[in-house]
Amino acid sequence: MNQNTESDNTLALEIAGLRLVIEDLRKRQTRYRESAALSEGERFRTLVNEVPEYLYSIEFAHGRVTNIFHSPHCEEITGYSPEEYAKNQFLWMEMIHEDDRGRVLEFIRGLKQPLYCKSIEHRIIHKNGSVRWVLNMTTVHLGSTGSTIRQSGFLLDITRRKSEEDKSLAISMENRKYSIIDELTNLYNRRGFMELAEQQLRVASRMNHPVLVFFIDIDGLKRVNDSYGHHEGDDMLIGLAQVLKSAFRESDLIARMGGDEFTVLTMENEKNTHEVLSERLCSIVGNWNKELRNGHALSISVGASRYNFRGSDSITCLIDRADKDMYERKRVKFL
Repeated sequence: MNQNTESDNTLALEIAGLRLVIEDLRKRQTRYRESAALSEGERFRTLVNEVPEYLYSIEFAHGRVTNIFHSPHCEEITGYSPEEYAKNQFLWMEMIHEDDRGRVLEFIRGLKQPLYCKSIEHRIIHKNGSVRWVLNMTTVHLGSTGSTIRQSGFLLDITRRKSEEDKSLAISMENRKYSIIDELTNLYNRRGFMELAEQQLRVASRMNHPVLVFFIDIDGLKRVNDSYGHHEGDDMLIGLAQVLKSAFRESDLIARMGGDEFTVLTMENEKNTHEVLSERLCSIVGNWNKELRNGHALSISVGASRYNFRGSDSITCLIDRADKDMYERKRVKFL
């Protein structure tokens, strides 16, 4: 190959390269002219369509919806396409779960600061009927008269996060339950009783309402455990728990403090005095023993103390006084 031929080939390659550059420049110029020819709204929509999130915009005039826009990614979260939103201007509100709709409307009414983004978590009904949780980040644009002319924002699907939070809360509540509940009798344990009783005393103090605290002990439980086994003793503890539930109200605090010791806190009134409640408890124990087919009869000792509603007594003081009263009655009973 001579020198002239090599030069001709090099020149041909350079010309081909220049043609490619010129063609690319022409394409860019065409795209620029097309972009410049777009209206402001069209450019906005073109830009939004490129964003990988569910964006929306709702325009108002005189309090009425005049135009809506939902980006293509709305279908991934709600199941509805932008075209379906265009046909039904109120679809965005209708898809909100009915239990959350009032809360969302109240949230929207509270959007007063222009261009200040606020968020709310609420449920929506997906097109397939499933319930989804979304994070709705939104802001308002106000006109010269202060009325809303546009509400815009975006939605994120947080269903998985909410599900994990619900599971975590359920586990926490379950752990909390077992931390204050006696596993054998399903009554409150000492910790649960002390926490809730302090709250009850504060209420009683504000209302100037007298309160009774009972301290109950099973007679001879140690003998049953030693002679017949702890499973027999456990049956007696469970039996007393059922008796106490029958003798007192659901609103009363009933607890197994440990071992064979139980406490009850109840609001006193004219019909439920110390004497009346003690007699009712003993009567129910008697009926329990009459109906008992297997196991050992219950024998209990009961002491009580009254809350000084002026607020000078703590729950610990009340338990101590009721405990001493119970042991004195037990001592007299077994003389």
